[in-house]
Amino acid sequence: MIHGDITKIDLGTAFFERIINNNNFYVDKSALIEHFLLDPNQVILITRHRRSGKSLNMDMLRCFLTNKKDCRHLFEGLYIKNSLTWAMVHSGTVFSFSFKNMNANNYKYKLYKQVYAEFYRNFSSKQLSEPDRNSWAEYCTHKGEDSDGLLILSELAYNITGKNPYFLVDEYDRVLRDYYQMAEYDEIFDYIKSFLSAGLKDNPFLEKAMLTGVLRISYESMFSDLNNITTYDMFDDKVYTDDYGLTDSEMDEIHGLAPFDPVKMKQWYNGIRVNQKAIYNIYSVSSFLQSKTFKSYWGNSRLLDMVVSLMNDNRLNTVTELLNGTLVEVPMENRVSLKQLWGKQDDASFYSFLVQGGYLSLDEMIPEKNTAKISIPNIELSEVWKKFILSFYYTNQSKVLTMFDHADNLSLLARDIETYINDSLSYYDLSVHKGEDAGKVWERVYHIFILGILSAYTYTRYEKPISEGESGDGRYDILYKRDSSYYIFEFKSCMDIKQLDMQAQAALDQIDAKRYGASVKPSQPLVMVGIAIYGKQCSVKCAYRVL
Repeated sequence: MIHGDITKIDLGTAFFERIINNNNFYVDKSALIEHFLLDPNQVILITRHRRSGKSLNMDMLRCFLTNKKDCRHLFEGLYIKNSLTWAMVHSGTVFSFSFKNMNANNYKYKLYKQVYAEFYRNFSSKQLSEPDRNSWAEYCTHKGEDSDGLLILSELAYNITGKNPYFLVDEYDRVLRDYYQMAEYDEIFDYIKSFLSAGLKDNPFLEKAMLTGVLRISYESMFSDLNNITTYDMFDDKVYTDDYGLTDSEMDEIHGLAPFDPVKMKQWYNGIRVNQKAIYNIYSVSSFLQSKTFKSYWGNSRLLDMVVSLMNDNRLNTVTELLNGTLVEVPMENRVSLKQLWGKQDDASFYSFLVQGGYLSLDEMIPEKNTAKISIPNIELSEVWKKFILSFYYTNQSKVLTMFDHADNLSLLARDIETYINDSLSYYDLSVHKGEDAGKVWERVYHIFILGILSAYTYTRYEKPISEGESGDGRYDILYKRDSSYYIFEFKSCMDIKQLDMQAQAALDQIDAKRYGASVKPSQPLVMVGIAIYGKQCSVKCAYRVL
């Protein structure tokens, strides 16, 4: 249910009270409170991609439960007001933590400061008994060197109120993601594990706890000491499925209040799946309602920076296939090992990371093969990946986008293609390892490079390229359509730099001889592009189809 003024959208806050008091646009997600309170599990972890409403939901839960401030008026007209769990409103002590804005130099002190602030937000030293006052003073003296802050907080809260408190921990994995490839990772990991375990494992003073994050990190045994935690992730969450993002019914209600093209809205912002159910990106939809413009609002983050360091030829080839609209089967785990992700280049962790991060959609799990079918589900994410590929391959994107400026002049077209290939590929890209066939390596790199660039063109008049399609008497390397013209690219490697021009011509002759353009109607112009390769050197020849 939609509340507030749909024209008043605050994208910069995750404070529930501020949104409600200001009558801002709000989609009722208070059913999450009921789901949490009726959940038989004491400690739960919910993982979702960025900008899905995790922090706002967490603050809503805090406002509902806290007995420090009466926030019951904030829930007028919301689902939870008519729930049996309404009896639990304004009933407990709530300690809230966020792992944002922490780094390798301050994470211990930042957590200590939050423990300190949460105590004084709820209590005062005067409420402590003499033994508890001494225990609290000792903890404060160490300023974070001790990792038992949660345990101390819960015990003090119980001793003061006679009731067990709630713990809410937002973005538990943030600092780990930021430092996953750094030398400090193990130390940070061990401290956070100890901090959480002390307060969440077999703690007699804990009522319930909720943690949220982007990734389900478990191979490193983040929660190995916790026998009471239950995880709800992108793969199989059947409880909190509708509590993050926007559902079809919510979008129908929004459409009744704001004019937009619902088909176009779905094409742009729908498709990331939770437990096989497609949801809309709530941040992107809200951004559209504010600006009235369809464009990419989501995607720039440190997560995408991580992808750059994890990319290789095979993974980039998969992305280009996905950009071509293909459903691709890849290795898949339902959790991520950050160490395996970085140290072993494990594909299952890599694609799990992209699914959990919200950059790819999980369309189908295939448990018996430990694989899954994935896709790029909407235009917004296609734009994110196109921009990523262009920045990954070519720093001067404006120059890339002029590659076809001289498409009507084949000699100039060949020169432009040759120039930007030479400007882009480095010797590192073309390195050949012991036992590898140099020619095959070069052909693969050039093939993926051209395919990636063509896939990443952002203009709508460009159509997605097809890689290694069957036509005529064989398989072409790449078929691409621009405006009314078709282009076929064929690659050939040379073992002698003197053969470049001859082999480029041979590539053209092969396109014609094997009728690679047979699937193109005779009335459609076809440009044949032959590319010969010798390491970083290449020769490009272009010709029209011989009829």
